[in-house]
Amino acid sequence: MDNVFEQVEKNIDNLVVNNADWTACATKEELAAARKGELHLRFWSGEVPEAWLKDIKGKRVLCLAGAGGLQAPLFACAGAKVTVIDISGKMLEKDMVIADREKLNIEIVKGNICDLSRFEDESFDLIFNPPSLMYIPDVSVVFRECFRVLAKGGELMIMAPAPIQYVCDRVEDEQGGYYKAVNRMPWCSRDYDDSEWVEYGHTMDEYLGGLISCGFVLNGYLECQEEDITELNFLVRAKK
Repeated sequence: MDNVFEQVEKNIDNLVVNNADWTACATKEELAAARKGELHLRFWSGEVPEAWLKDIKGKRVLCLAGAGGLQAPLFACAGAKVTVIDISGKMLEKDMVIADREKLNIEIVKGNICDLSRFEDESFDLIFNPPSLMYIPDVSVVFRECFRVLAKGGELMIMAPAPIQYVCDRVEDEQGGYYKAVNRMPWCSRDYDDSEWVEYGHTMDEYLGGLISCGFVLNGYLECQEEDITELNFLVRAKK
């Protein structure tokens, strides 16, 4: 595979075409609530804490790999000055449609989150990154760029799958099956099959240690356990 990111773009575009669950846009009810100051952002089956999103009106927000017609329109309805950057043209089209329909001023940028050179230093007050870092080989590159474009005192929020999702494989048996820890971390899908799907399992050292190494101070951490025992996801808040 000559260009990992070209393949990632194709993969995400295909998921949009096939209406994957997580590509759903914000509902009219969610947009209306955000306009009233009730901003609710999904964190898998939970929500981002309300306290983390207070005083959002007027803030410069970058939705990092955050296209899809979900977070960016909600931030805009809540009064933020929103920019969204994403590698997937199909996901960005969703934001364009909602921005046009709802008369929202959203700057929509097609690009790779490993390269934020189009943005000047200290351009944003908040960077919100929904699940996407599992498509990035080296998350430290993203963190360094985020630190640069954040204003002093600005915050970065990231959502990502916990390592257990990659450490364990499913083993079927007569009792209904079980999970067994068989994979070492970090993990890459290309080490296990030759399909077109590209995904990386990162360690908590890469995530949390990487943020700290870039100069961030961690000031929030949450986990969300889904019904599947290995489907554990986390949300980190970090301040510059």
